[in-house]
Parts: sequence; structure tokens; C-alpha cells
Amino acid sequence: MKLLTIFGLLLLIESAFAGNIRTIQVSSKEMRTIHLKLGQSTVLRFRETPKKVVVGNQNYFNVEFIGNDITIQPQGPVKTNLFVYGEYHTFGFILKAGNYNQYDDLVNVLWKSSKMKRKKRVNLSVKTIKRSIKLKSKLTCYLEKVTELKPKFYVLDFRLFNEGKKIISINDVDLFLTRSKIKLPKQRLIFSSQRIEKNLGIKGRIFFNLKKKEGFSLQLFNKDDVKKTIISRKFL
Repeated sequence: MKLLTIFGLLLLIESAFAGNIRTIQVSSKEMRTIHLKLGQSTVLRFRETPKKVVVGNQNYFNVEFIGNDITIQPQGPVKTNLFVYGEYHTFGFILKAGNYNQYDDLVNVLWKSSKMKRKKRVNLSVKTIKRSIKLKSKLTCYLEKVTELKPKFYVLDFRLFNEGKKIISINDVDLFLTRSKIKLPKQRLIFSSQRIEKNLGIKGRIFFNLKKKEGFSLQLFNKDDVKKTIISRKFL
């Protein structure tokens, strides 16, 4: 019985002074602590090949490369930092060296990927408009659709077609949106071309903001030739 007790005590003493074998995860936002013991070597084992190390106080540590492993042997009771540059990541550690009973023999190092928040998919609201405006100058605007790109921000798609016998310069053309005879703020008008050849057309878009989902008017100008149409709330 005494022999068993002594044997058990010896096992407890041996385990108390044994090194740890553990697995840790390292990320770009966290430095992990490695416990080193004087007179002992500690192995850091990586899944990618270490290329270079930077030790804060390199005079007190002996570092060697063996494949995907790095061995570290402390030369004094010092605390410092260690950066390991791998093929794909940079690992950061805090080294604590001393006469510790519990120290690290082997540390398996894994990279902890930061979870990217998935952006919520936005369902665009698209309303088709089958309407046209025709000026006396033979310029016709065909309204196609209104798309809500994000809350309160829209784009109106249209086509301009020249049914006349002369080329129309975009410098003579203007389109804008109004409500109660007041021009809507923050409008942006773009065209696919700077002129409209005879019997041909171009595309255009108007980007605009709406604080309220209420109808508005589209004004079409070609020099002194003017016409408008109403786009009701059902197209928003």
C-alpha cells in the first residue's frame, strides 16, 4: 500500500513539472502567450511554413527553423514579444521565460479567421413604365423603368429617339424632375452619347432622391420645345 502511495506521489510530482502540449488559435487582433522554461526548448508548430521571425529582445532567445516548426530556447528570465512571418499570415506571441513548473513543450498554432459579416441582399424594386413624350422637333422620350437602388434613392431609365432629319446635340436637350413646379434636389442626368443621329436613339438615366414616395413630373426640353408627363406614385 505504501509503495502504491509513493508511486502515485511520484507521478503527481512528475506531472506537476511536465511541459504542456496544447493547440492555440492566433489572429491579427490577438497576441497569444507562450510559457518558456530555462533549460528547455519549446516548439511552435505551424500549418504554413515560417519564413522569418522578429524577437523583441533577441539576445535572450535562441530560435531555430525546422520545417514548419520553430524551436525557442530562453537564455534568461525575460518577457518579450515574437512575430512569425509565414507564407500567408503574421503570427504574434508574448514570450514569458522563467523557472516555471508549467511551461509549453509543444504548441500547435492555428490561424483564427475573422468571420466576415455577410451583407444583406437588397431586393431592388423595379417598376416598368410604358410611356412616351414626343416633341414637335421629332424628339421622342420613351420611359422604361424606375428602380429603387436603396431606400429613397432611385434611377429612371429612358431612351431618346430622333425621328427628325437633323442631328440633335445633347447640349440642346435637358430632362429633369419636378414636383409642384419645383425641381427635385440632387438629380444627376447622364446620356450614352453626346448627340442623337437621325433615325437613331440613345439611352439615358436620371438618378434622384425622394424623401416621400409621391408622384412627380418629368420635363423634356429640346431648345424651346418643351413637354412634360406625370409619373405617379405607383411607379415608385
